[in-house]
Amino acid sequence: MTAIRFCVALVAVLLSWATAHAYQTTSPVSEPAFNFERLYGIEQVTKIEIEIEKGSWDRLRLQRRDFVDAMIDPNNSPFDWVQGDITIDGVKISNVGIRKKGFLGSVDDDFPSLKIKLNEYVDQAPLGECKNLTLNNNKQDSSVLSQMMAYGFFNEVGVPAPKVGFATLFVNGKHLGVYSVVEPVDKLFLKNNFSSDAGDLLEGTLCDFSKNSILRMDHKSGPNSRSPDKWQVNQLSELLKQEELDYAQLEQLVDLTSFYRFWAAESLLAFWDGYTANQNNYFLYHNPETNKLHFVPWGADSLWSTMAGPFGGFSKANESVYSNAVLPHALLKSKEGQDAYLLTLTQLLEKHWNEDSLIERMDKAAKLIEPYLHSRQKPAAQAQKDMQRFITNRRRRVERELEKWPVPISPNPRRPSHSEEIGEISGDFSTFWQRAPKGQESNVNLKIVLGGKSIELTEATVTSKRFSMGWMSFGAAAESMPPIVEVVGKSSDNERYVLTISFDNADFKSRNSDEAKGSVRIRGSLMKGQPGGRGGPFGGPNMQFLQGKCELSQAASTAESPVVGRLDAKLLRIVGGFFGG
Repeated sequence: MTAIRFCVALVAVLLSWATAHAYQTTSPVSEPAFNFERLYGIEQVTKIEIEIEKGSWDRLRLQRRDFVDAMIDPNNSPFDWVQGDITIDGVKISNVGIRKKGFLGSVDDDFPSLKIKLNEYVDQAPLGECKNLTLNNNKQDSSVLSQMMAYGFFNEVGVPAPKVGFATLFVNGKHLGVYSVVEPVDKLFLKNNFSSDAGDLLEGTLCDFSKNSILRMDHKSGPNSRSPDKWQVNQLSELLKQEELDYAQLEQLVDLTSFYRFWAAESLLAFWDGYTANQNNYFLYHNPETNKLHFVPWGADSLWSTMAGPFGGFSKANESVYSNAVLPHALLKSKEGQDAYLLTLTQLLEKHWNEDSLIERMDKAAKLIEPYLHSRQKPAAQAQKDMQRFITNRRRRVERELEKWPVPISPNPRRPSHSEEIGEISGDFSTFWQRAPKGQESNVNLKIVLGGKSIELTEATVTSKRFSMGWMSFGAAAESMPPIVEVVGKSSDNERYVLTISFDNADFKSRNSDEAKGSVRIRGSLMKGQPGGRGGPFGGPNMQFLQGKCELSQAASTAESPVVGRLDAKLLRIVGGFFGG
């Protein structure tokens, strides 16, 4: 930071201090503006106001996570920090960092989830040791209560989980509705829950315990950020590869008492998008005090329902125990694991699954937030009734299975997700936006190598339009969908292929051969057969993904405009997870 920038920042902080509640700008041990713990719980709805320059806000909210990038590298965040001010129940904190957050399902352009970093631009500690805030938009949770209820249950059964409160959020004076204020899983969380924050903290997104999949884990803090070979999860992965589980050795690596509670709670709450069902949404902490791994739940915005994920099958076939992931599957194949899980689940049902208490807590929170709901959150009342029905019926559904314990499980766990480079594609295309002018034709010439074999497409057609899915309505957001070039053709063995090349909107604005300079980033897919056909969600093993560059010499999103380019990309296959393979 230059001397001028430092002075400007310092003046901004001093002015903010003089006009609002006093707070320290240097040391986290100094007296904070207020106790940040009051953000969590169901005693009040906090009013949070964010002021941010309009151009910065538009840039922030419109940033998107590319689906292909997310599947290949879930830790490659596309979200940038911008500077703004935040006021929490009248206490103003200036010059904080703000960015969008979310993986895929919760991302929204108009009501984005947000991360706040209080010391991103200024060395300040207005909330004492609390340096980060997480504001979740509840997009995947019509009830608006899922995270509060779920994390509360995890904590009650002895599994460290984030605390949650509610806020009514305003950005530049516009009301965005009721957001969940979720305690970040960071060094302060570790210090409060594990006594020590000095171990390796990893976040797991669509990954599990295998050599390739471990590389997808995101190192958040701890001594081995640059040495993934030293992570204790590697030892766990090697152990779980054995045909017969060494239970005694497993106890040396994982805090099994805590894991059984974590696992039983995920199953009982029907956490279809968690670790044990979908190899997703969890933290792993290597606690130096115990030298063992501990699981922490995350992403609990779609629980308390008997649904099995957006494509089905994430959490089934059993009500009482989820076992798609590598660790729970290995434990269920052992007598020790079966007995310990059954005992833990039974204890949770006897001591903690109190229907009246759960419904009372849900009702109290529902009444608290109701006056602050946005019009888009009106389905909350019906969703809360559905949650109450789930709570009332869950014990019966689970105990019915336990009468026949142990329940049958699949022969193998779901294969952990990772990506493999399996080919390349290059060539050129010349087409038009939406339709060709009368008397003109589109052309495409591609070289495709897949798995060492060349594929020549015949009877190929090429069009350009906005991305869409027939089974999904984007409404007013359709115009913000990425522009694509789509090629459809047949191979020599009469197989149908669909190539979809996706562009960023910013790279697709009016271009001609004189203005176009350099290449633009492209993403996309190569699909064998009919989209949505055999192979599971997204085409399963029949779908390959592409990443590369395109010399886009002409492009515009007006009807009959020329779209001309030359591409060079690699083809990748997603193995495991809900892709199968």
